[in-house]
Amino acid sequence: MALVGIAIVLPLVLTQQSLTKTSITTTTATTTTTTLSCVSPYVQAPSGNCVNILLDISNCGAVSNLCSAPDTSCSAGTCSATIPVVTLANYTSIWTGGVNGPADDEIFNVTLPFSITVYNTTTNYIQVTTNGVICLSSCSDAWQESSLSTTSFGTAVLPYWDDLYIYAKTWQGIYYAFQGTAPSRTLVFEYYMSHYGFPTEYYRFQVKFVESTPNIIQFIYFEAYDTGASCTVGVQGSYTGQYIQYSFNVNGSITQSMVLTCDTNAGTCTASTITG
Repeated sequence: MALVGIAIVLPLVLTQQSLTKTSITTTTATTTTTTLSCVSPYVQAPSGNCVNILLDISNCGAVSNLCSAPDTSCSAGTCSATIPVVTLANYTSIWTGGVNGPADDEIFNVTLPFSITVYNTTTNYIQVTTNGVICLSSCSDAWQESSLSTTSFGTAVLPYWDDLYIYAKTWQGIYYAFQGTAPSRTLVFEYYMSHYGFPTEYYRFQVKFVESTPNIIQFIYFEAYDTGASCTVGVQGSYTGQYIQYSFNVNGSITQSMVLTCDTNAGTCTASTITG
């Protein structure tokens, strides 16, 4: 018997899977860090701001080193209960020892937003010296005081003409600010100095000019180490013209909390005391 081979063909069913390509977009966030370039004596604090570690009472000598009571100031990076600071608020610095370094026998030019008048001179351009003189006309760096009138200056205001000095790394300097609104604005200068060669002999005083009252100048004294024993205080109109000399090398003539009002209309300087 012959065997018959039977081939059974089974259908092959192929199932084709459909592949879906998914496109995924990834966004990478970029963080930009800005690093300030702080110029000495400023250093960068954690806040990112530059702080002056010579003068900042909250960062005295080092970042975050806060001076605590009884200390009331930071000078040369050291907390102190006795070294004074600037009284004037919202000031512009002409020169600061803790920023600009020392200054001796210097003259600085200042342009004002309104004019001031002393005797017959009216101007909005003045010169300020480190030796305690504000000039409305010709000026000099003369440090040796003399009686008035003097050929060292033209029209000038002399709250404390002496051999004064700004020491480095301190709050010592010359500052000014404007207060009030026109036409009765007040211009205030503040001097904070020491005597040349004597860094702990402090001299701190203000000079006020009022826009609405020309020819009247006010001196306010917070500290005067030698109490006037080596200085000239007054106002002069010119080399050889009118002047008011309140004192010249008179011990005890300038005292703490003293206010001196000089009226060039009346030719007087009248002393009183700070009130309030």
